[in-house]
Amino acid sequence: MFSSPARISERAARAVQSVFRSPEKISARLADIGPTALWERLADADQTGRLAEYRPEPELSTAQLTARFVIPGDAAWPTALDALGNARPLGVWVRGSGDLAALSARAIAVTGRRAASEGGTRAAGQLARDLASAGRTVTSALSYGIDTAAQRGAYEGGAPALAVVPCGLDTCHPYHQADLLHGVLARGGVAVSAYRPGTAASSVTLATTAQLVAALSTAVVLVEPAPDVTVPLEASRTARRLHRPVFVLTDAEPHSAPHPDAAAGLLNTGQARAVGTAADVLAALS
Repeated sequence: MFSSPARISERAARAVQSVFRSPEKISARLADIGPTALWERLADADQTGRLAEYRPEPELSTAQLTARFVIPGDAAWPTALDALGNARPLGVWVRGSGDLAALSARAIAVTGRRAASEGGTRAAGQLARDLASAGRTVTSALSYGIDTAAQRGAYEGGAPALAVVPCGLDTCHPYHQADLLHGVLARGGVAVSAYRPGTAASSVTLATTAQLVAALSTAVVLVEPAPDVTVPLEASRTARRLHRPVFVLTDAEPHSAPHPDAAAGLLNTGQARAVGTAADVLAALS
């Protein structure tokens, strides 16, 4: 049986448990006894030896050479994440000089299909540009297509942006979007991940990232949504579950869109509202 050494900090305990356990599996016990005591019990009960060999404080110190680990109670913690309940991350990894909490409080997510049409890409860029010009934070992943157009539009609008990535912040996904990530950070924006440096992207991390995109934003705008693309699909589901508005941008040359039926389905079932411009989005939110 493993005997725990000196008690570790709450930050290190949260960081290590985010590696080995999903929030849903430990949220009840976390609330009951706290992260440090829970880590000690998990390590003590582990029969594989993996947890006993892990050194939380040195691991955290090394990881924070790349990105800082922000936890509930920190000034930078975005309280919007608390709405996720049992799925709330134990902490998030952050890069950039911007104030994550302040950026999140005025954020609007713009996301959509990777293989977007020319019209959809142009419309997403204009939407993000106008939102940024109005003082809103544009949130998206670094995916190709709509998400890339949104990040570039935010840059042209002159406001810092949020980039939520499905991997450790020592790299980016897709890999060739490194210049886009650098641009977000250079303009006073923030990059966020639920995963420590060194973590590769996967279908699981993509789904979690989509939840963060929605949770870190006050609303989600879909541009050319598709029924089989993880981030926009899961982001819209999460936003609805959190009772946050979901919009579909209809002024994106819909007849040339790859999946017009997906947008029509969201609108016809009341899962989303149609908007044509950034002014429509802002008016609906006000």
